[in-house]
Amino acid sequence: MNIWLAFALSLGFLTVAVYLRYLLGKAAWSYHPGGQKGYLKDILLETIVSYAPMLAIIFSVRVYIEFNPQDAGSPLIMGSIAVAVVSMLLAKRLPFVKAASLRMTKARSDRWEAAAKQ
Repeated sequence: MNIWLAFALSLGFLTVAVYLRYLLGKAAWSYHPGGQKGYLKDILLETIVSYAPMLAIIFSVRVYIEFNPQDAGSPLIMGSIAVAVVSMLLAKRLPFVKAASLRMTKARSDRWEAAAKQ
């Protein structure tokens, strides 16, 4: 598969996932401190900061393998994939990403509490 096609597909799937997550959280928009736009900003912040390092590392490894196919089975390639996954997990623990995640969680929680009271 062409490198750019793989990149476009990954970006497309990520865009669809963000859009669906945004639409599925529609009931919580009014409970978010920033409203509808704030909820979208938090989803984008969490997604971009979490997945960008992983996608960048995997994409660069894919480009490297394209030009150096003899290294495809190298342990360094497998190690770089492990580093990509660890970078994603660590990025989710950054304070501003955690804060965005907590705001969305609180909005969803407040929405369910309001629905339970009715």
